[in-house]
Amino acid sequence: MTNPPEIIHAAYNLTIELEPGRWRLFNGAHDPSAGVVRPLLEARPGAIVCSPTFARARRLPEDGYVDPATVARVVVGWAPESRNWHLGLMLQPASGDADRLRWCGLAHWPSGRAEEYEAQATASGRALAEVIGRPFHIVGAPHPAPVTATPPTPLAPAPPVESPARQAETESTAPPVLRAAPVVTPRTPPFAFEEWRMAATRRGFIFARPTRWVIALVLRAAGYTVAALLFVMLGIGSLQSGLAQVNPPWLPYVGVGVGGVLGLLALMTWGRALTVSDVLIDTQRREVWRRNRFSGRARWRVPFDRVEYVLLTQTPARARGRKTLDGPVAIAHDAWLHLYDGRRFWLVAELGRVEGRSHAWPLVERLQKQRGRRALDLAHYDTPAHHAAVCAAGAIAAAVWLDIR
Repeated sequence: MTNPPEIIHAAYNLTIELEPGRWRLFNGAHDPSAGVVRPLLEARPGAIVCSPTFARARRLPEDGYVDPATVARVVVGWAPESRNWHLGLMLQPASGDADRLRWCGLAHWPSGRAEEYEAQATASGRALAEVIGRPFHIVGAPHPAPVTATPPTPLAPAPPVESPARQAETESTAPPVLRAAPVVTPRTPPFAFEEWRMAATRRGFIFARPTRWVIALVLRAAGYTVAALLFVMLGIGSLQSGLAQVNPPWLPYVGVGVGGVLGLLALMTWGRALTVSDVLIDTQRREVWRRNRFSGRARWRVPFDRVEYVLLTQTPARARGRKTLDGPVAIAHDAWLHLYDGRRFWLVAELGRVEGRSHAWPLVERLQKQRGRRALDLAHYDTPAHHAAVCAAGAIAAAVWLDIR
């Protein structure tokens, strides 16, 4: 009689089955009595085999076969920016590439306290390393470091937060940084913005235009159309009516001209209404893609494994006052969310004016004078835009950065 496999559940409905000499990753719960279900990835001594879809998303060989010898190490790492554990492989560089290991994410766990899923992530990674006979490495254990005698100067930006892949590659640890601000736990959708809304779905997350925004756009297009027809009809009617001449005589031509301008605005607005698109972070297909709201046609797709990082670009935040002397400061700024795949930036959404609060405003006010990319800290910017960026990066298993314009 064989013992049942050990089951470990990861985020976004992924299931890991551990057996002696076999390690399998499934999309969804796997019932052995339901028949043969092909896993996303199966590892056994001397071989790693994955499904074609999973292989394409992770830029693995097209036949789905990965030689364990190409795996430098199995890594379980803690990502401070999304506050969750990640499991993946560090793959040897292909011939012709730079001498740089490549991260291949397999699974991650929900955001929360580090001790919540540390045991499950560690057990999954250690079992995989034992099956394929490769080294096992744990990165970024979040246990508090001893306080140093000399704290870092508050004028310097905090050191960038690295993903588990980069930390495992360099195998170096940043010096501890003292923070007076509280640790802010990432929130989950829904998040509402001026012209966008981020919500959770069965397939992952979606950035969509609110229904009221679409209806308002259609009504505006209809209004331009009606007004254009009225001006053109009145202008032409005045010229061809044969009645008394309109005074001044050029007034009908102005009406026709105004009607033409309104007609052009109507066409542009109708075009914008008919091409309204949503952006899906699809955890089942393991890709981010933009689709037309009405036709469902995809405009672009980016597999998760091609996303190097999520970038939140914003203008410097402006203080809007605080309720108490020692409380957080209300802030406001404009924000844009992008994905970077190593070659170009993909615009996810223009979030517009975003309001929130800062728990370390004196430090933030100084850091904002130094423009450029830096680590995203929710204690510095506790707004829906920053929580949305962390949530998106966690679903993709990518790093998240902040850029001040």
